[in-house]
Amino acid sequence: MQEMNGTEHRELEYEYESWGEKQYAKVWIQIGAYESDGNICVEFYSEDNGGMVPVIRATEDFATPLKKNQAFLHDRMANEIDLAFLKKYGLGELTGEVGRCGIRTCPVFEFNEKVLKELDPEGYRRFEEIHSRENREPVQEMPDSVKTLDYHWEFGDDTICLYVASYAYEGGLAVQMYSREDDNEEWDTFADLTVNLSGYCLEPDEAFISGDCSKDKVNLIKDYGLGEVIGKGRSGYGQYSLVKFNLEKLAEYDLVGVSKYCRENGIELEEKQAKKQMEPKR
Repeated sequence: MQEMNGTEHRELEYEYESWGEKQYAKVWIQIGAYESDGNICVEFYSEDNGGMVPVIRATEDFATPLKKNQAFLHDRMANEIDLAFLKKYGLGELTGEVGRCGIRTCPVFEFNEKVLKELDPEGYRRFEEIHSRENREPVQEMPDSVKTLDYHWEFGDDTICLYVASYAYEGGLAVQMYSREDDNEEWDTFADLTVNLSGYCLEPDEAFISGDCSKDKVNLIKDYGLGEVIGKGRSGYGQYSLVKFNLEKLAEYDLVGVSKYCRENGIELEEKQAKKQMEPKR
Protein backbone atom coordinates (compact mmCIF):
# COMPACT_ATOMS: atom_id res chain seq x y z
CA MET A 1 0.00 0.00 0.00
CA GLN A 2 1.17 3.53 -0.80
CA GLU A 3 0.34 6.48 1.43
CA MET A 4 -0.50 9.74 -0.35
CA ASN A 5 -1.96 12.84 1.32
CA GLY A 6 -2.60 10.80 4.44
CA THR A 7 -4.58 8.15 2.57
CA GLU A 8 -3.39 4.66 1.73
CA HIS A 9 -3.63 3.62 -1.91
CA ARG A 10 -3.35 0.14 -3.32
CA GLU A 11 -0.46 -0.23 -5.74
CA LEU A 12 -1.02 -1.73 -9.18
CA GLU A 13 1.57 -3.25 -11.49
CA TYR A 14 1.82 -1.37 -14.76
CA GLU A 15 3.56 -3.05 -17.69
CA TYR A 16 5.08 -0.98 -20.49
CA GLU A 17 7.75 -1.17 -23.16
CA SER A 18 11.01 0.78 -23.18
CA TRP A 19 13.59 0.33 -25.93
CA GLY A 20 11.81 -2.83 -27.02
CA GLU A 21 11.94 -4.44 -23.59
CA LYS A 22 9.13 -4.98 -21.08
CA GLN A 23 9.34 -2.88 -17.94
CA TYR A 24 7.20 -2.84 -14.81
CA ALA A 25 6.26 -0.04 -12.46
CA LYS A 26 4.20 0.20 -9.30
CA VAL A 27 1.48 2.81 -9.67
CA TRP A 28 -1.60 3.92 -7.79
CA ILE A 29 -4.75 5.56 -9.04
CA GLN A 30 -6.04 9.02 -8.23
CA ILE A 31 -9.60 9.96 -9.16
CA GLY A 32 -11.02 13.41 -9.67
CA ALA A 33 -13.38 15.30 -11.94
CA TYR A 34 -12.98 17.88 -14.69
CA GLU A 35 -14.59 21.13 -13.58
CA SER A 36 -15.65 22.05 -17.12
CA ASP A 37 -18.03 19.12 -17.56
CA GLY A 38 -17.99 16.95 -14.42
CA ASN A 39 -16.56 13.95 -16.28
CA ILE A 40 -14.38 11.60 -14.28
CA CYS A 41 -10.61 12.21 -14.35
CA VAL A 42 -8.33 9.21 -13.82
CA GLU A 43 -4.56 9.46 -13.36
CA PHE A 44 -1.85 7.13 -12.08
CA TYR A 45 1.10 8.08 -9.89
CA SER A 46 4.35 6.32 -9.07
CA GLU A 47 7.04 6.43 -6.41
CA ASP A 48 9.57 6.89 -9.22
CA ASN A 49 8.54 10.55 -9.51
CA GLY A 50 7.81 11.01 -5.84
CA GLY A 51 4.09 10.91 -6.44
CA MET A 52 4.09 14.59 -7.34
CA VAL A 53 2.84 14.45 -10.93
CA PRO A 54 0.97 11.70 -12.77
CA VAL A 55 3.03 9.24 -14.79
CA ILE A 56 -0.11 8.19 -16.70
CA ARG A 57 -2.96 10.51 -17.64
CA ALA A 58 -5.60 7.95 -18.53
CA THR A 59 -8.40 10.34 -19.45
CA GLU A 60 -8.91 13.49 -21.51
CA ASP A 61 -11.11 16.53 -20.97
CA PHE A 62 -13.01 17.48 -24.13
CA ALA A 63 -15.45 19.73 -22.23
CA THR A 64 -18.32 17.49 -23.34
CA PRO A 65 -20.50 15.98 -20.57
CA LEU A 66 -20.78 12.21 -20.59
CA LYS A 67 -22.68 9.71 -18.47
CA LYS A 68 -21.44 9.07 -14.95
CA ASN A 69 -18.19 7.06 -14.84
CA GLN A 70 -17.57 7.65 -18.56
CA ALA A 71 -14.58 9.58 -19.86
CA PHE A 72 -12.60 10.06 -23.03
CA LEU A 73 -9.68 7.66 -22.80
CA HIS A 74 -6.42 9.34 -23.76
CA ASP A 75 -5.45 8.21 -27.26
CA ARG A 76 -2.05 7.12 -25.92
CA MET A 77 -3.90 4.59 -23.73
CA ALA A 78 -5.83 3.08 -26.65
CA ASN A 79 -3.31 0.33 -27.29
CA GLU A 80 -3.16 -3.37 -26.53
CA ILE A 81 -0.82 -3.11 -23.53
CA ASP A 82 -2.61 -0.27 -21.72
CA LEU A 83 -6.06 -1.67 -22.40
CA ALA A 84 -4.86 -4.99 -20.97
CA PHE A 85 -3.68 -3.12 -17.85
CA LEU A 86 -7.12 -1.54 -17.37
CA LYS A 87 -8.83 -4.89 -17.97
CA LYS A 88 -6.47 -6.75 -15.61
CA TYR A 89 -7.70 -4.72 -12.65
CA GLY A 90 -11.33 -4.61 -13.77
CA LEU A 91 -11.24 -0.85 -14.19
CA GLY A 92 -13.84 -0.80 -16.96
CA GLU A 93 -14.33 -1.24 -20.68
CA LEU A 94 -14.66 0.64 -23.95
CA THR A 95 -18.18 1.68 -24.93
CA GLY A 96 -17.53 1.63 -28.67
CA GLU A 97 -18.12 5.38 -28.96
CA VAL A 98 -15.46 7.97 -29.76
CA GLY A 99 -14.99 11.70 -29.32
CA ARG A 100 -13.12 14.04 -31.62
CA CYS A 101 -10.89 16.97 -30.72
CA GLY A 102 -9.53 18.45 -33.92
CA ILE A 103 -7.81 15.59 -35.72
CA ARG A 104 -7.54 13.49 -32.57
CA THR A 105 -10.12 10.86 -31.75
CA CYS A 106 -10.36 9.31 -28.31
CA PRO A 107 -12.54 6.33 -27.36
CA VAL A 108 -15.16 6.62 -24.63
CA PHE A 109 -14.31 4.41 -21.65
CA GLU A 110 -16.76 3.47 -18.89
CA PHE A 111 -15.06 2.89 -15.55
CA ASN A 112 -16.20 0.30 -13.01
CA GLU A 113 -17.65 2.26 -10.10
CA LYS A 114 -17.18 -0.53 -7.56
CA VAL A 115 -13.48 -0.96 -8.38
CA LEU A 116 -12.83 2.79 -8.34
CA LYS A 117 -14.40 3.10 -4.90
CA GLU A 118 -12.13 0.32 -3.65
CA LEU A 119 -8.96 1.83 -5.13
CA ASP A 120 -9.54 5.49 -4.23
CA PRO A 121 -12.67 6.00 -2.11
CA GLU A 122 -11.88 9.61 -1.21
CA GLY A 123 -11.09 10.56 -4.79
CA TYR A 124 -14.28 8.95 -6.03
CA ARG A 125 -16.27 10.85 -3.39
CA ARG A 126 -14.82 14.13 -4.69
CA PHE A 127 -15.70 13.13 -8.24
CA GLU A 128 -19.31 12.41 -7.30
CA GLU A 129 -19.57 15.74 -5.54
CA ILE A 130 -18.48 17.69 -8.61
CA HIS A 131 -20.39 15.48 -11.04
CA SER A 132 -23.68 15.97 -9.20
CA ARG A 133 -23.50 19.75 -8.78
CA GLU A 134 -25.73 20.27 -11.78
CA ASN A 135 -28.50 18.22 -13.30
CA ARG A 136 -26.69 17.61 -16.56
CA GLU A 137 -28.00 15.74 -19.54
CA PRO A 138 -25.28 13.87 -21.47
CA VAL A 139 -24.69 15.50 -24.83
CA GLN A 140 -23.10 14.30 -28.03
CA GLU A 141 -22.35 17.43 -30.02
CA MET A 142 -18.79 16.68 -31.01
CA PRO A 143 -18.00 17.12 -34.69
CA ASP A 144 -17.81 13.84 -36.60
CA SER A 145 -15.60 15.15 -39.38
CA VAL A 146 -12.58 17.37 -39.89
CA LYS A 147 -12.86 20.74 -41.65
CA THR A 148 -9.80 21.41 -43.79
CA LEU A 149 -7.95 24.43 -45.14
CA ASP A 150 -5.88 24.94 -48.30
CA TYR A 151 -2.33 25.93 -47.41
CA HIS A 152 -0.24 27.59 -50.11
CA TRP A 153 3.48 27.72 -49.37
CA GLU A 154 6.85 27.75 -51.07
CA PHE A 155 6.86 23.99 -51.68
CA GLY A 156 3.39 23.76 -53.19
CA ASP A 157 -0.19 23.39 -52.01
CA ASP A 158 -1.38 21.16 -49.18
CA THR A 159 -4.67 20.38 -47.52
CA ILE A 160 -4.33 20.75 -43.76
CA CYS A 161 -6.40 20.83 -40.60
CA LEU A 162 -5.80 22.57 -37.28
CA TYR A 163 -5.48 21.29 -33.73
CA VAL A 164 -5.85 23.76 -30.86
CA ALA A 165 -4.42 23.23 -27.38
CA SER A 166 -2.39 25.13 -24.79
CA TYR A 167 1.33 25.13 -24.10
CA ALA A 168 2.44 23.21 -21.01
CA TYR A 169 4.60 26.19 -20.03
CA GLU A 170 2.53 29.30 -19.24
CA GLY A 171 -0.58 27.82 -20.89
CA GLY A 172 -0.69 30.08 -23.96
CA LEU A 173 -2.59 29.38 -27.18
CA ALA A 174 -1.02 26.59 -29.24
CA VAL A 175 -2.12 25.78 -32.79
CA GLN A 176 -0.68 22.91 -34.81
CA MET A 177 -1.09 22.02 -38.48
CA TYR A 178 -1.73 18.45 -39.64
CA SER A 179 -1.87 16.85 -43.07
CA ARG A 180 -2.29 13.39 -44.56
CA GLU A 181 -1.64 11.46 -47.73
CA ASP A 182 -4.59 10.92 -50.08
CA ASP A 183 -4.72 7.19 -49.35
CA ASN A 184 -4.12 7.50 -45.61
CA GLU A 185 -6.86 8.06 -43.06
CA GLU A 186 -4.43 9.09 -40.32
CA TRP A 187 -3.42 12.72 -39.87
CA ASP A 188 0.29 13.43 -39.30
CA THR A 189 2.00 16.48 -37.85
CA PHE A 190 2.71 18.95 -40.63
CA ALA A 191 4.02 22.05 -38.86
CA ASP A 192 3.52 24.33 -35.88
CA LEU A 193 1.39 27.35 -36.70
CA THR A 194 2.29 29.05 -33.42
CA VAL A 195 5.39 29.13 -31.24
CA ASN A 196 5.79 29.68 -27.49
CA LEU A 197 8.20 32.52 -26.71
CA SER A 198 9.22 33.16 -23.12
CA GLY A 199 9.35 36.64 -21.64
CA TYR A 200 6.10 37.91 -23.16
CA CYS A 201 2.78 38.49 -21.42
CA LEU A 202 0.11 37.81 -24.04
CA GLU A 203 -3.65 37.90 -23.99
CA PRO A 204 -5.31 34.45 -24.19
CA ASP A 205 -6.27 35.00 -27.85
CA GLU A 206 -2.77 36.08 -28.90
CA ALA A 207 0.13 33.93 -30.10
CA PHE A 208 3.37 34.25 -32.02
CA ILE A 209 3.60 32.59 -35.43
CA SER A 210 6.27 29.98 -35.99
CA GLY A 211 9.30 31.30 -37.87
CA ASP A 212 9.32 28.49 -40.44
CA CYS A 213 7.59 29.75 -43.61
CA SER A 214 6.05 32.47 -41.46
CA LYS A 215 4.83 34.57 -44.40
CA ASP A 216 2.88 31.63 -45.78
CA LYS A 217 1.38 30.95 -42.36
CA VAL A 218 0.39 34.59 -41.91
CA ASN A 219 -1.23 34.48 -45.36
CA LEU A 220 -3.18 31.37 -44.30
CA ILE A 221 -4.45 33.19 -41.24
CA LYS A 222 -5.50 36.20 -43.33
CA ASP A 223 -7.09 34.09 -46.10
CA TYR A 224 -9.37 32.31 -43.63
CA GLY A 225 -10.01 35.24 -41.30
CA LEU A 226 -8.39 33.43 -38.37
CA GLY A 227 -6.85 36.60 -36.97
CA GLU A 228 -4.72 39.66 -37.63
CA VAL A 229 -1.09 40.60 -37.11
CA ILE A 230 -0.80 43.16 -34.30
CA GLY A 231 2.93 43.26 -33.66
CA LYS A 232 6.29 41.55 -33.62
CA GLY A 233 8.33 39.62 -31.09
CA ARG A 234 11.96 38.55 -30.86
CA SER A 235 13.78 35.52 -29.57
CA GLY A 236 17.51 35.40 -30.15
CA TYR A 237 18.08 36.54 -33.73
CA GLY A 238 14.58 35.57 -34.84
CA GLN A 239 11.59 37.84 -35.34
CA TYR A 240 8.05 36.51 -35.03
CA SER A 241 4.67 37.93 -36.01
CA LEU A 242 2.22 38.39 -33.16
CA VAL A 243 -1.34 37.48 -34.14
CA LYS A 244 -4.58 38.19 -32.35
CA PHE A 245 -6.72 35.17 -33.21
CA ASN A 246 -10.45 35.21 -33.85
CA LEU A 247 -11.35 32.34 -31.53
CA GLU A 248 -14.88 31.99 -32.89
CA LYS A 249 -13.46 31.58 -36.40
CA LEU A 250 -10.74 29.24 -35.18
CA ALA A 251 -13.45 27.12 -33.55
CA GLU A 252 -14.83 26.32 -37.01
CA TYR A 253 -11.75 24.15 -37.51
CA ASP A 254 -11.43 22.68 -34.00
CA LEU A 255 -14.53 23.43 -31.95
CA VAL A 256 -13.65 21.08 -29.10
CA GLY A 257 -10.06 22.26 -28.79
CA VAL A 258 -11.02 25.94 -28.80
CA SER A 259 -13.91 25.37 -26.39
CA LYS A 260 -11.62 23.58 -23.97
CA TYR A 261 -8.99 26.32 -24.23
CA CYS A 262 -11.58 29.04 -23.63
CA ARG A 263 -12.92 27.31 -20.54
CA GLU A 264 -9.40 27.02 -19.15
CA ASN A 265 -8.93 30.76 -19.63
CA GLY A 266 -12.35 32.00 -18.56
CA ILE A 267 -13.37 33.06 -22.06
CA GLU A 268 -17.00 32.88 -23.16
CA LEU A 269 -16.99 31.44 -26.66
CA GLU A 270 -19.98 32.00 -28.88
CA GLU A 271 -20.24 28.26 -29.48
CA LYS A 272 -23.68 28.29 -31.04
CA GLN A 273 -22.44 30.61 -33.76
CA ALA A 274 -19.32 28.50 -34.26
CA LYS A 275 -21.38 25.32 -34.55
CA LYS A 276 -23.75 26.98 -37.00
CA GLN A 277 -20.82 28.01 -39.19
CA MET A 278 -19.50 24.44 -39.15
CA GLU A 279 -22.72 23.04 -40.59
CA PRO A 280 -22.56 22.21 -44.31
CA LYS A 281 -24.37 24.62 -46.60
CA ARG A 282 -27.57 23.31 -48.17
